[in-house]
Amino acid sequence: MVPAASCFTATGDLDRAAFQSNIDAYVGHGVDGVLVAGSSGESALLDDEDRRQLLTWARARLSDGQWLLAGVGSESTRQTISRAHDAKAAGANAALVISPHYFLKRMTEPALLAHFRAVADASPLPVLLYNMPAYAHLVLSPAFVHEMAQHENVIGMKDSAGNIPVFTQYLESQGPTFRVLTGSGATVVPALAAGASGAILAIALYAGPLVREMVTAFRAGDVDGATVLQARLAPLATDIAGAMGPAGIKAALDLVGLHGGPPRRPLLAASADEVAIVRARLETAGLLPA
Repeated sequence: MVPAASCFTATGDLDRAAFQSNIDAYVGHGVDGVLVAGSSGESALLDDEDRRQLLTWARARLSDGQWLLAGVGSESTRQTISRAHDAKAAGANAALVISPHYFLKRMTEPALLAHFRAVADASPLPVLLYNMPAYAHLVLSPAFVHEMAQHENVIGMKDSAGNIPVFTQYLESQGPTFRVLTGSGATVVPALAAGASGAILAIALYAGPLVREMVTAFRAGDVDGATVLQARLAPLATDIAGAMGPAGIKAALDLVGLHGGPPRRPLLAASADEVAIVRARLETAGLLPA
């Protein structure tokens, strides 16, 4: 799956044509689903009406068999639940929930359990946990994941940390009703080899065909071929999405002929030096003419 970028005009308004054009491209790449309002979609900078609109636009471009995931996480349990209801009305299949983190010192395991249980109890959509230490500044413990995996409305998690030893501990919670997905573009093959059920990858936004080829090769038993592609793709994860976030992702989108455009303030567009790095990584991966 891909965590779609939110497209904006120069004035910071949503750009429907650009957003839906990108969704059409990802459908053409053979994705199994799209995440709206994830980290790559600048979720923290979207208001609730933005989220509803983007979900509606994405649903209109996806088939019934393709999943639409909605990022609904908020600092407030109440608002997270409200967003889950909005996502259901907009046609989403499931809700992805990042941890509250503004009051970081108070986000103890009991506080997180109380929050996620309340969300899972009230959400009209099945819930996926979202472990994103780079932005949430906390790590969901394997014990926490195991506990939440028992909830009947929690169907999985996305782990974007890329820490394979910890990831394998998350996998111990995996079963018929709970699936673990990787969100780390630099460690897709090791995660799949360990037993991950799938991936939601920012690199697929600007290297979609290569990512599809890598996952297909692995699923077909060609681990060596998948590993070669992983080595080719890893710098696109660490040096673009990982190092630069949405600004780097949008620069890459523009360079490969999709729609990136400006990030929403306070984020600034990638600098000239950063764009040069993005271009170099894309050229090395064979995604641009040398």
